[in-house]
Amino acid sequence: MTHSLRNLATSSMLAVVLSTAACHAKEMPDSRRDYLLAHDHGWIDLTVKAPSGAPGFKAGESCDIALLVNGEMLLVESADLAAADSAGMPVGYRFVAPAGKLQAELHIGRCVKDELVVKVPLQLDKDHLLALAFDGAAATAGAATPFEPASLEWVRAEMLRMQASGRANDAATEKLTRLAIYSAVLNAIGVLSLLGFAWSRRR
Repeated sequence: MTHSLRNLATSSMLAVVLSTAACHAKEMPDSRRDYLLAHDHGWIDLTVKAPSGAPGFKAGESCDIALLVNGEMLLVESADLAAADSAGMPVGYRFVAPAGKLQAELHIGRCVKDELVVKVPLQLDKDHLLALAFDGAAATAGAATPFEPASLEWVRAEMLRMQASGRANDAATEKLTRLAIYSAVLNAIGVLSLLGFAWSRRR
Protein backbone atom coordinates (compact mmCIF):
# COMPACT_ATOMS: atom_id res chain seq x y z
CA MET A 1 0.00 0.00 0.00
CA THR A 2 2.79 2.39 0.95
CA HIS A 3 4.70 1.51 -2.22
CA SER A 4 1.61 2.19 -4.35
CA LEU A 5 1.07 5.57 -2.69
CA ARG A 6 4.72 6.45 -3.26
CA ASN A 7 4.48 5.58 -6.96
CA LEU A 8 1.27 7.60 -7.23
CA ALA A 9 2.89 10.60 -5.58
CA THR A 10 5.92 10.35 -7.87
CA SER A 11 3.72 10.10 -10.97
CA SER A 12 1.61 13.05 -9.84
CA MET A 13 4.67 15.21 -9.19
CA LEU A 14 6.13 14.27 -12.58
CA ALA A 15 2.86 15.13 -14.30
CA VAL A 16 2.89 18.58 -12.71
CA VAL A 17 6.50 19.19 -13.72
CA LEU A 18 5.86 18.05 -17.28
CA SER A 19 2.76 20.24 -17.53
CA THR A 20 4.86 23.33 -16.83
CA ALA A 21 7.98 22.31 -18.76
CA ALA A 22 6.88 24.15 -21.91
CA CYS A 23 7.01 27.47 -20.08
CA HIS A 24 9.94 26.83 -17.74
CA ALA A 25 12.72 24.45 -18.79
CA LYS A 26 14.23 23.05 -15.62
CA GLU A 27 17.99 23.08 -15.30
CA MET A 28 19.98 21.09 -12.79
CA PRO A 29 20.81 23.29 -9.79
CA ASP A 30 24.43 24.41 -9.69
CA SER A 31 24.85 22.94 -6.22
CA ARG A 32 23.72 19.50 -7.42
CA ARG A 33 25.84 19.69 -10.56
CA ASP A 34 28.90 20.71 -8.53
CA TYR A 35 28.31 17.78 -6.18
CA LEU A 36 28.13 15.30 -9.08
CA LEU A 37 31.25 16.77 -10.65
CA ALA A 38 33.11 16.44 -7.34
CA HIS A 39 32.41 12.69 -7.22
CA ASP A 40 32.68 9.81 -9.69
CA HIS A 41 30.62 10.86 -12.67
CA GLY A 42 30.15 10.51 -16.38
CA TRP A 43 28.06 12.15 -19.09
CA ILE A 44 24.89 11.13 -20.89
CA ASP A 45 24.26 12.22 -24.49
CA LEU A 46 20.51 11.90 -25.10
CA THR A 47 18.91 12.19 -28.55
CA VAL A 48 15.14 12.07 -28.93
CA LYS A 49 13.02 11.56 -32.03
CA ALA A 50 9.29 12.10 -32.33
CA PRO A 51 7.08 9.22 -31.16
CA SER A 52 5.12 9.44 -34.40
CA GLY A 53 3.73 5.91 -34.01
CA ALA A 54 2.28 6.54 -30.55
CA PRO A 55 -1.55 6.74 -30.23
CA GLY A 56 -2.86 10.27 -30.49
CA PHE A 57 0.48 11.77 -31.55
CA LYS A 58 0.14 15.48 -32.38
CA ALA A 59 2.74 16.37 -34.98
CA GLY A 60 2.24 20.12 -34.65
CA GLU A 61 2.64 20.25 -30.89
CA SER A 62 5.78 20.34 -28.77
CA CYS A 63 6.61 17.35 -26.60
CA ASP A 64 7.54 17.54 -22.94
CA ILE A 65 10.68 15.51 -22.26
CA ALA A 66 11.93 14.33 -18.87
CA LEU A 67 14.69 11.93 -17.93
CA LEU A 68 14.95 10.36 -14.50
CA VAL A 69 18.06 8.52 -13.36
CA ASN A 70 17.68 6.33 -10.27
CA GLY A 71 14.52 8.27 -9.47
CA GLU A 72 16.21 11.68 -9.72
CA MET A 73 15.03 14.03 -12.42
CA LEU A 74 18.12 15.21 -14.32
CA LEU A 75 16.41 16.72 -17.34
CA VAL A 76 13.12 18.48 -18.08
CA GLU A 77 12.76 20.12 -21.49
CA SER A 78 10.24 20.84 -24.23
CA ALA A 79 10.80 20.53 -27.98
CA ASP A 80 8.94 20.18 -31.26
CA LEU A 81 10.30 16.74 -32.08
CA ALA A 82 8.34 16.30 -35.32
CA ALA A 83 9.64 19.58 -36.75
CA ALA A 84 13.19 18.70 -35.73
CA ASP A 85 12.93 15.30 -37.42
CA SER A 86 11.57 16.89 -40.60
CA ALA A 87 14.49 19.33 -40.65
CA GLY A 88 16.98 16.50 -40.12
CA MET A 89 18.19 18.05 -36.87
CA PRO A 90 17.57 15.59 -34.02
CA VAL A 91 16.90 17.04 -30.59
CA GLY A 92 19.69 16.23 -28.15
CA TYR A 93 20.94 17.02 -24.67
CA ARG A 94 24.20 16.34 -22.82
CA PHE A 95 24.44 16.40 -19.03
CA VAL A 96 26.41 15.01 -16.11
CA ALA A 97 25.22 11.94 -14.19
CA PRO A 98 26.61 9.80 -11.37
CA ALA A 99 28.83 6.93 -12.46
CA GLY A 100 27.74 3.33 -11.91
CA LYS A 101 24.73 1.17 -12.64
CA LEU A 102 21.76 3.39 -13.41
CA GLN A 103 18.08 2.94 -14.13
CA ALA A 104 16.94 5.57 -16.59
CA GLU A 105 13.35 6.51 -17.34
CA LEU A 106 12.47 8.65 -20.34
CA HIS A 107 9.08 10.37 -20.12
CA ILE A 108 7.44 12.02 -23.13
CA GLY A 109 4.11 13.79 -22.78
CA ARG A 110 1.72 16.47 -24.09
CA CYS A 111 2.25 15.59 -27.77
CA VAL A 112 0.78 12.10 -27.23
CA LYS A 113 -2.56 10.89 -25.90
CA ASP A 114 -0.99 8.96 -23.04
CA GLU A 115 2.40 9.77 -21.56
CA LEU A 116 5.17 7.48 -22.80
CA VAL A 117 7.51 5.97 -20.23
CA VAL A 118 10.57 4.12 -21.51
CA LYS A 119 12.84 2.41 -19.00
CA VAL A 120 16.40 1.39 -19.84
CA PRO A 121 19.25 0.17 -17.61
CA LEU A 122 22.57 1.96 -18.06
CA GLN A 123 26.17 1.34 -17.09
CA LEU A 124 27.95 4.67 -16.94
CA ASP A 125 31.68 4.44 -16.29
CA LYS A 126 33.64 7.21 -14.63
CA ASP A 127 34.82 9.94 -17.03
CA HIS A 128 32.95 8.34 -19.94
CA LEU A 129 30.24 9.55 -22.31
CA LEU A 130 27.24 7.29 -22.85
CA ALA A 131 24.98 7.76 -25.86
CA LEU A 132 21.29 7.16 -25.17
CA ALA A 133 19.00 7.33 -28.19
CA PHE A 134 15.21 7.23 -28.44
CA ASP A 135 14.18 6.40 -32.02
CA GLY A 136 10.51 7.20 -31.53
CA ALA A 137 9.58 3.77 -30.23
CA ALA A 138 12.40 2.41 -28.06
CA ALA A 139 15.50 3.65 -26.26
CA THR A 140 18.92 2.08 -26.72
CA ALA A 141 22.25 2.78 -25.07
CA GLY A 142 25.47 2.76 -27.05
CA ALA A 143 28.98 1.96 -25.90
CA ALA A 144 30.54 4.38 -23.43
CA THR A 145 33.63 6.23 -24.62
CA PRO A 146 36.25 8.21 -22.65
CA PHE A 147 35.26 11.84 -22.44
CA GLU A 148 36.85 14.95 -20.98
CA PRO A 149 34.66 18.03 -21.46
CA ALA A 150 36.32 21.35 -22.19
CA SER A 151 36.29 23.68 -19.19
CA LEU A 152 37.58 27.15 -18.46
CA GLU A 153 40.52 25.59 -16.64
CA TRP A 154 41.29 23.41 -19.67
CA VAL A 155 41.04 26.40 -22.05
CA ARG A 156 43.32 28.45 -19.78
CA ALA A 157 45.87 25.62 -19.61
CA GLU A 158 45.83 25.31 -23.40
CA MET A 159 46.30 29.06 -23.80
CA LEU A 160 49.25 29.05 -21.39
CA ARG A 161 50.76 26.09 -23.24
CA MET A 162 50.36 27.86 -26.57
CA GLN A 163 51.84 31.06 -25.15
CA ALA A 164 54.81 29.13 -23.76
CA SER A 165 55.23 27.37 -27.09
CA GLY A 166 55.00 30.72 -28.89
CA ARG A 167 57.64 32.24 -26.63
CA ALA A 168 59.87 29.24 -27.23
CA ASN A 169 59.38 29.55 -30.98
CA ASP A 170 60.09 33.29 -30.81
CA ALA A 171 63.28 32.63 -28.84
CA ALA A 172 64.38 29.97 -31.34
CA THR A 173 63.62 32.30 -34.25
CA GLU A 174 65.58 35.12 -32.61
CA LYS A 175 68.54 32.81 -32.03
CA LEU A 176 68.52 31.63 -35.63
CA THR A 177 68.29 35.23 -36.80
CA ARG A 178 71.34 36.19 -34.72
CA LEU A 179 73.27 33.19 -36.04
CA ALA A 180 72.36 34.13 -39.60
CA ILE A 181 73.56 37.71 -39.02
CA TYR A 182 76.78 36.51 -37.43
CA SER A 183 77.35 34.12 -40.31
CA ALA A 184 76.74 36.87 -42.87
CA VAL A 185 79.14 39.21 -41.05
CA LEU A 186 81.82 36.53 -40.88
CA ASN A 187 81.38 35.73 -44.55
CA ALA A 188 81.66 39.43 -45.41
CA ILE A 189 84.83 39.73 -43.33
CA GLY A 190 86.23 36.67 -45.03
CA VAL A 191 85.48 38.05 -48.48
CA LEU A 192 87.00 41.43 -47.62
CA SER A 193 90.09 39.72 -46.23
CA LEU A 194 90.53 37.73 -49.42
CA LEU A 195 90.06 40.83 -51.56
CA GLY A 196 92.58 42.70 -49.44
CA PHE A 197 95.09 39.86 -49.69
CA ALA A 198 94.62 39.63 -53.45
CA TRP A 199 95.05 43.40 -53.83
CA SER A 200 98.25 43.41 -51.78
CA ARG A 201 99.69 40.58 -53.89
CA ARG A 202 98.96 42.45 -57.09
CA ARG A 203 100.82 45.50 -55.80
